[in-house]
Parts: sequence; structure tokens; C-alpha cells
Amino acid sequence: MLIQTIDLARFIQIYIIQLGIGGIYFLIITALILRRSTKNLNQIFSMFFISVAIGTVINVIYAPLTNSVLVKFLNIFTYFMFCLAMVFLLIFNLMLLKSEKVINPRKQVIIVIIWALILLGLFFIGMLSGVSIDEKTDWKPVWDLPFFLYGIIVCSIFMIIPTIFTSIQIYKDFEDEEIKKKWMFFLIGISFYYFMWAGTTISNFLAKDLIRSVWGIIALIAFLAIYAMYYGVGKQIED
Repeated sequence: MLIQTIDLARFIQIYIIQLGIGGIYFLIITALILRRSTKNLNQIFSMFFISVAIGTVINVIYAPLTNSVLVKFLNIFTYFMFCLAMVFLLIFNLMLLKSEKVINPRKQVIIVIIWALILLGLFFIGMLSGVSIDEKTDWKPVWDLPFFLYGIIVCSIFMIIPTIFTSIQIYKDFEDEEIKKKWMFFLIGISFYYFMWAGTTISNFLAKDLIRSVWGIIALIAFLAIYAMYYGVGKQIED
């Protein structure tokens, strides 16, 4: 059997909440950002939302499948995209902090490639034994300690901490109180994204049905709150 039967609760979580909120919702935000301007700063900012949307759509695609190797790979790839998205927030901050001339397109590509290479470790660990997802796990991902720690450690050290640090630096550099207020929304938005990412990571590591159910509701709120990022800066960056 290549397609599994999905219960109503999981159907709602995957096809309504994740696809509707995480996929389509983020693509709409991307369109709003690029409609204002397609300059490099907007493109980098929009890539964050595109990466998350891609990860969410992949998660929706593999949800009904029962090929254990394929499902495992796509589960890891989903997490890879959620982690990859972080680099675009860091680059966005660096461009604001250092200027687009200093953080030019060449450097942007180099940063993305280096981060992607670091994240390849997820596939190495996950495909060997780090991720389990088959009939025994009821086709729900179960992550072991090495996979869990690798994701938490590399994302925290290379992305989350530097992005929060640069966000605070940018806030301090602003003199206009209205701009500072808008930037606070951006900080709130990225905090909710990191919260959602960490919660999903922990939920898959603990692999308890009750935790998954509760986290599904909390993640929905966090997904919606990420709009604060667009409200804070997406409406401000123009030509």
C-alpha cells in the first residue's frame, strides 16, 4: 500500500492548518513583499517565507505516503527547509546593519551555501538512524538524540543567536521611535518562528501523542504570529 489512511484530526492539522496557514499564507506574504519591490533586500526577506512554505508543502505531500525511505527523506528535507529559512533572516539583518554594498549578492550566496552544507549533516544523521518514521511509529516522525542535538546546536549557534544579536544592534541604531516600534514587531515575529521551530523539534524528539496534539494548537498560533515580521518591516522596505 502506497497511500495510508489519515484520521480526521491529522487531516485537519496537515491539510487545513499546515497547508493553509504554513503554506498558502506564507506565499501570500511573499507576494505582498515582492509586489512592493523586487530589489535585493525584498528578495532576501521573501526567501525566508518561501523556504518555510516549501517545507510545509513537502510535509503535506509525504504525509499520506507509506514508503518508509522516501517518507524519512522528505521528513528530513522538511526540517532542512525550516532550518535553511533562518539564514535569510540573518542575511537580511546583515544587509541592514552593514549595507547592501558590504553584504553583496556574492557574499549572500556564499553564506547560504555554507549554511546549506552544514545542514547536510541532518541527512547524514537522519538517514542512518536519527529519524524513524514507519508503521511502528504510526507514520509519525520520531527523532533520536543525536539528530535532535545537531539541529538544536547548529541552528542556535550559527543562526538564532547571531540573528537575535544583530536584530538588537539594529534596534539600537534606529533613532526614530516609530521605526523602533515597527522593528519590535519584527523581533516578535522571529521569536515566534524560533519558538515554533524549537517546539516542533522537541515534539518530534519526545514523540508523545498528547504533546503532538497540544503542540499542534500552539504552533498554529505561532504561525499566525509570524505575520508580525511582515507587519514590522515587510511593509516598510520599498524602492
